[in-house]
Amino acid sequence: MKIVITALGSGGDVFPFIAIGQVLQQRGHTVALLANPHFANAVAQVGLSLVPLGTEDEYLAALRQPEIWHPRRGFAVIWRQLMALTPRILATLEGQIVPHQTVLVGSTLSLATRLAQERHGLPAAMVHLSPNCFLSAYEFPVTSAQSLPSWIPLWARRALLATIDRGMLDATCAPPLNALRATLGLPPVRSVMRRWLHSPDLTLGAFPDWFAAPQPDWPASAVVTGFPRLHTPAESPLPEAVQAFLSAGSPPLVFTAGTGMTQAKAFFTCAFQTVTALQQRALFVTRFPETLPDALPAEVWVADHLPFDRLLPQVAALIHHGGIGTTAAALAAGIPQLIAPFAFDQFDNAARVVRLGVGRSCTTLHPEHWVAELKPLLYSDSTLTAALRHYQRLMAQTPDASALIADRIEALVRARFPIASTR
Repeated sequence: MKIVITALGSGGDVFPFIAIGQVLQQRGHTVALLANPHFANAVAQVGLSLVPLGTEDEYLAALRQPEIWHPRRGFAVIWRQLMALTPRILATLEGQIVPHQTVLVGSTLSLATRLAQERHGLPAAMVHLSPNCFLSAYEFPVTSAQSLPSWIPLWARRALLATIDRGMLDATCAPPLNALRATLGLPPVRSVMRRWLHSPDLTLGAFPDWFAAPQPDWPASAVVTGFPRLHTPAESPLPEAVQAFLSAGSPPLVFTAGTGMTQAKAFFTCAFQTVTALQQRALFVTRFPETLPDALPAEVWVADHLPFDRLLPQVAALIHHGGIGTTAAALAAGIPQLIAPFAFDQFDNAARVVRLGVGRSCTTLHPEHWVAELKPLLYSDSTLTAALRHYQRLMAQTPDASALIADRIEALVRARFPIASTR
């Protein structure tokens, strides 16, 4: 069977789909991974075939949009970019279709996957990496520094969610999407983010149920699995210089604002002031050196990218933006995390980390606030230690999520192509 995977976004959005594609290819399927050429090396390392979407320059230009990380206006910026790219992505995707032998898999931003599913009657699975992609009145998503009070009754939550769905989300999403659908001969849709974006065939929540349990108002096609993670090959250790730095003193603090964050100057300035106040060693991880302070002491090491499954077990704590992949990496390493969310799913992920008792959240980039939040994490009590060990064990005991997701996709194949799947 041919599996056409479309993965859009930054590294944290794309790497899980490389892991899923790797498992599917190992099971004998033909896998075409549609992604930006920025990820060509990572795709090639696992032996997958990359179908390029755009250019690396386009990818970097999109990340450098001034308001892309604004907590309120960022979504509209992303949607405009997405709608501009979707016709080209759809054409590329449709060029990969083999009639009666193709199953589609799409990330949250892959509108083209849903459009191709409707146009060609193909089976498709949408894979959402973060719980806040499932808009629920029962477990209201956290979208800012303030979460919805728990005392608000369910009927009021439903009414509020419906208002947000119609008045905010559809106001941004529906008009350009329906204009495109009209050119494709498809009828208009509404409730784009709450309902249409979920595939009626299969919608996967790529996280464990202890992180986010399915809710009564999730789509009937929804199933949760676990965190799919692209692991570092056994033959790829940390760089010698980094390992030497780790071995030269106490475990450092690690700071990262994510693989796609081009506007992290304030984040790393706050990070430097924080480690100075705490008199701690630190490791700053960023692909964008222009976001770093001009002069850093020897106690602060800088790296553009490091395999977190190798690095994090050797550090004291992780301070990050709240991306779901980074959050999962800290859980697997059993280390405390301080999350400073910028936008999108990060506030919701941070709230869940706090709820699990394995970290804290701070929505201000102020060193005094970071120091105050970090001290209880660095001088942990038995409650924090027990929570860290508990969820580290759960991460280790859970079967590989990429394999679980592949199982679900293969079940979809068998259901839709019963004759072909038995050959």
